Amino acid sequence: MANMNIRTPRFYVDDISYRLSRGVAQDGNFDVMATGSGFMGTFVTGSEAELFDMNPLNLVTFDTSADTDGHVAVIIDKGDSSKKYSFLAILNHNMVSAGASFRLASSANENRINVIDHDASATEIQGTEVVNADTITGSDPFLVTPATNGSTIITFTENSEQFFGLQFEGSDGTFTSTDLSIGCIMIGQFYDMPVSPDLAVTRSITFDGVKINESLGGQKYSNITNFGRLASSTSKSPFSISSNPQNIYGGRISYDMSFSHLASTDVMPDEYTSNQLADDAVVEDVWNMTNGNGLPFIFSIDNSSAGDGAESEHIFARFNQNSLSMRQVAFDTFSVNMKIIEEF
Repeated sequence: MANMNIRTPRFYVDDISYRLSRGVAQDGNFDVMATGSGFMGTFVTGSEAELFDMNPLNLVTFDTSADTDGHVAVIIDKGDSSKKYSFLAILNHNMVSAGASFRLASSANENRINVIDHDASATEIQGTEVVNADTITGSDPFLVTPATNGSTIITFTENSEQFFGLQFEGSDGTFTSTDLSIGCIMIGQFYDMPVSPDLAVTRSITFDGVKINESLGGQKYSNITNFGRLASSTSKSPFSISSNPQNIYGGRISYDMSFSHLASTDVMPDEYTSNQLADDAVVEDVWNMTNGNGLPFIFSIDNSSAGDGAESEHIFARFNQNSLSMRQVAFDTFSVNMKIIEEF
């Protein structure tokens, strides 16, 4: 969408970070397959836990250099089959430099996804490109190959199976001499707002890393701690395209928006006792899953934005508020205000 025009927003909310924040152990639930039996689980930098730390600039690097047949495999255990997943995001990766593609599968049985190429009885997931998943080939499996280093999002039909397996492999059967690096893996369910926000949306770009000082003689000078998004030849902030820091826009994007006529069923779950899971509502699918402003998420200003240039409509963000106010404006109808601010 040209000019970052605001349409119907979408939230990509990570289930792994939510479950970790609520006391689920990382080890045994969100794991990298150990080296052996065709898998490569040797870390050059970082650790297994750092794949899920929601800090995309904190790179985890695997020893894949020039490997001809090995896979890097991530196993995700949802705990049960009650929750549904519908997206996968891989942030700040170098899959093009490493010569890597990936495949995603699910199953009710972990043994069907913790083998090379996944077991034939596993459900191979056919993803749809949202951001930087230009080539999706095959039928079973579906191999996804990004066009550039950076961030990738795919969506897929809602899936409630308990176990998900993500495998990285050489695009032509062989990784390049550059080791595979990943900043963060997110998986969960996306949520589309039922309507577009009110017309009075405020979008700001703030250089909050710039501080102005004044000398004793009255001259002003700046002290700049950061310009905003980061970029280099080996790492970049989510949804940045260029590796040249001179070619990326600076500042921090934020949104202040209101939704004035939301049905009560779109705001709150049917009962506020335990997670209803089947209810599609702001509190159920977004506000609770991010612990308010406690956890980052991916925010899109246009749920139809996909393909070339879609990075422009997506930010890695969190709520810039710790309270979600719901004001009743008519019978079973509410107004909700949201403040969202970019993370790096």
